[in-house]
Amino acid sequence: MAGEAAGIGCQWRLDILRELRLRNKRESGGFSELIASHGKLQEQLNAVQKEITRLEYQNNELDQKNAALLSEGSSVSGSSGGKGNQRRTEELQSKVMKQAEELVEMHKKVGEVTTQLAELTTQLRKKDNDLVKKDERVREATSQRKRLEEELDTAKKELASAQQTNQALVDEHQALQLAYNSHEVKLKEVEAENDRLRKQLMSYKVKDADRLNDQNEKFRSDRERQLKEEIEQATREPSVATATSKHSSDKKPRKGSLSVTEGSICPTTPLESMEVHDNEVSALCFDGQGNYMATGGADKVVKVWCWREGLEKLEAKCNLTGSGASIMSVQFDHQSKMVLAACNDHASRIWSIHDQRLKHTLTGHSNKVMSAKFLDESQKVVTGSHDRTLKIWDIHHKTCAKTLFAGSSCNDVVTRGVRGGIISAHFDKRIRFWDLRSATANEIALQGKVTSLDIFPDQHLLLCCSRDDTLRLIDLRQNAITATFTAPGFHVGVDWTRAAFSPDGQYVAAGSSDGTLFVWETFSGKVKTRKEHGKEIVTCAWHPKGQLFASADRNKRIILWRR
Repeated sequence: MAGEAAGIGCQWRLDILRELRLRNKRESGGFSELIASHGKLQEQLNAVQKEITRLEYQNNELDQKNAALLSEGSSVSGSSGGKGNQRRTEELQSKVMKQAEELVEMHKKVGEVTTQLAELTTQLRKKDNDLVKKDERVREATSQRKRLEEELDTAKKELASAQQTNQALVDEHQALQLAYNSHEVKLKEVEAENDRLRKQLMSYKVKDADRLNDQNEKFRSDRERQLKEEIEQATREPSVATATSKHSSDKKPRKGSLSVTEGSICPTTPLESMEVHDNEVSALCFDGQGNYMATGGADKVVKVWCWREGLEKLEAKCNLTGSGASIMSVQFDHQSKMVLAACNDHASRIWSIHDQRLKHTLTGHSNKVMSAKFLDESQKVVTGSHDRTLKIWDIHHKTCAKTLFAGSSCNDVVTRGVRGGIISAHFDKRIRFWDLRSATANEIALQGKVTSLDIFPDQHLLLCCSRDDTLRLIDLRQNAITATFTAPGFHVGVDWTRAAFSPDGQYVAAGSSDGTLFVWETFSGKVKTRKEHGKEIVTCAWHPKGQLFASADRNKRIILWRR
C-alpha cells in the first residue's frame, strides 16, 4: 500500500514536469522566431547603414570631382570651348542624379525598416511582459506544487492513521458481531419462553373468563328468579304488596347490577342553556357526589360549578387557571377535593378546589395531552398523549412511575380500579387493554379512529365512540363487541368527541356534528334525538344520580337537560 502511494506521488510529479516543459516549449517558440527575425532585421539595418555611409562617401567624392571638373571645364571652355569636358560633365551630373535617387530610395527603405523595427520592439516588449507573467505563474504553480506535496504527505499520514483506526474498528466489529450472535441466540430462547408463558397466561384467562361467565349466569338466573318473586308478590293483596315493597327497599342493590328502582332520565327537555367559556367547550364532568360540575375549554380555564337541586341551576364556584393551552379533559378525585385536567401544552395539572391553587404540574409528554384520569384512589394519574405514549404519574413523589409505548396517538383513557389496569383509545382504530405488571396490551380493532371511552360502574361494559359514526358496547369479560349504536344523521364531529353511559346503564348518548343530541336505549337500541345546540356537540355527561344530563358544544355553550 505504501509503495503504491509512493509510485502515485512520483507519477504525479513527472506529469507536472512534463506539462511544464511542453508549455515552455510551446510559449517560447514564438519568441525564438521573433528574436531570429529581429536579428535578421538588425543585420539588414547594419548593412543598409554601411551602404548609406559608403554612398554618402562616394557622393562627397563625386561632388568634389564635379566641382573640380566644373572649374576645369570653365577654363577649358573659355580657352578652347572644350566640348569633351561638357559631355563628361553631363555624364557626371546624370550619375549624380542617379545616386541621389538611390539615396532617396535607401532613406525610404531605412524609414520602413525603422517602422518595422519599432513594431517588432513593441511586440518584443509585450512578449517580455507575457513571459514575466508566465514566470510568475510558473512560480505560483511551483509553490502550489510544494503546498500540494505537503498536503499529500499529511494525507498519507492521516491515511495511515485511518487505516490503523479502521483495522481496530474491524476487530471491534467482529467482537461485537460475536456478542450479537450470542445475544440473538439468548433472545430467541427468551422469546420462546415468552410465547410459552403467554399461551399459559391466555389459558388462565380463558379459565377465568369461563368462571366469571358461570358466576354471571348464576347471578342473572338468581336475579330473574328474584324479579319473578317480586312480581308475584306485587300481584297479591295490597297489604302484602306494601309490606313486600317495604321489605325490598331495605335491601341494598348488589354491586354491578343495573338500578331498576331509580332509573336515569332520557334527556328530552332543556332546563338551562348558558355560555360558560370565552371559547369552545371541550371537557365536562360531574363529581362522584353530584355537588359539582367542571368544564374546560379553549380559553385555557377550568371552571367549577355548584349544582343545587332545589334551585335547579348552576352557580359558579371558582375558576382554575395556570394552563398554557386548551383543556381537553377534566375529572374530580374520589373525595371531590381536586380537579385533574389534560392540557394541549404537553402537560396535565391538578388543582385544589378549596383554595383554587395549582398543586401539581405533570410534564414529560412531547405532544398535547388528550386525556388524564385518576388511578389507585387518587394517588396516581394516568395520561394519554399524541406522542403515542401513556404515562403513569406518582402524585406523592411528583414523578413519572412508568411509560407505556402504544405506537399510536392516544385520544382517551379509562381505568378499571386498582387491579383492573388501563384501557386506551387510539387513532389507529384500536382499543388497547394494558397489563401494568408486564406493560403489554391486548387489542381490539374497530372501523374508525376511536375518539372516547366510558366504562360502566360495574367495570364489565365499555362504551367506545369512533369516527366511523358508530358507538359500540364491549363486554370486558369476553373482550367482544356486544352491541352497536348508529342512526341516520349521526356524525362524529371532532377527534375528541366524548360519548357517555347513564349511571344505571339504560342509555348511551353522544352529540353529532350538526348539534343534534342522540340518546340510545342500551338494550333495545331505540334512539331519540333533540337539536338544541347550534354547533357540533363535543362532550356530554350524566349526573351521578341519573336525574340530570349536560352537553357542551364548540359554541361556548352547555345545556342542562331534564326528562
